[in-house]
Amino acid sequence: MPTSTKFDQFKDYVRARGWRWKPGATIPYGEQIIVGDAASEVVANFWPKRGALNLQGRESALRAELQAWLDEHAKRGPTTTITGPHLGLDESGKGDWFGPVIVAAVYVDTSQTETALRKIGARDSKQIDSSLVSRLADQIERLIPAEHRRLQALEPGMLWEGADNMNVLLAEAYAQAARPVWRSAQASKIVCDQFSQRADRLDQAFAAAGLPKPLQQHHAESASIAVAAASVLASAAFARALETLGEMAGFGKPLPKGASDIQQLEAAARWIVARQGAQALKRYAKPFKPVMVFV
Repeated sequence: MPTSTKFDQFKDYVRARGWRWKPGATIPYGEQIIVGDAASEVVANFWPKRGALNLQGRESALRAELQAWLDEHAKRGPTTTITGPHLGLDESGKGDWFGPVIVAAVYVDTSQTETALRKIGARDSKQIDSSLVSRLADQIERLIPAEHRRLQALEPGMLWEGADNMNVLLAEAYAQAARPVWRSAQASKIVCDQFSQRADRLDQAFAAAGLPKPLQQHHAESASIAVAAASVLASAAFARALETLGEMAGFGKPLPKGASDIQQLEAAARWIVARQGAQALKRYAKPFKPVMVFV
């Protein structure tokens, strides 16, 4: 029986999500398809000999979800646990319609702190029930001194101003989150998850901020307790931001997470537009193509 390739698995995921796909252009030594939903399209290129799969197209909710799948299913090399004092970074909210992108930086200074973090259950926030994230974040904040942790928010309005450069803005937010913690802790090592398909963007932002080059790797939250702790703090802060924005909108509950429940997301967008006007939506939602139809 033929072995299923990464591209086969990718197509299965696209079908399972109810998205459509069609053949794209002919590319040398590879295959291209175009994935679409009701609002946008993303080009996917696959080179079977190398097992390489990448995405092209404008930033959108669809592309963010496809990229998240790729990141989750990236081929892993040998797992190397990152030990010793180091600063970890992670973000929350990048692919969600509503709310800011929150970047968290956490410095873990000793093996005792690392042990304490593991004891309370610090790990990748995606593996934690959403009802428990806030409590775990509180425990992390009690273990990590204030000068060794930082939250940086990239608000929706800022993203509308630089809609064509979302990853550039996010790279700068990473550097802004890292810098005060790095200066306070004199960290010699900075670790984060692989940053988009352009790792050089993060390298450039860190260099401009006078920071050392970060170590970028897939599934960094599994290798670094500092990145895992940062993922929890970022997720908790993002959830709080959705609560605050829901109150600002008079919505009666937090604005919805994610980008896949279109009916729920559109209902929230219509609520805001009906009560505060179309331009007000830019204070609440990111400049994804499905959102732009309301503005």
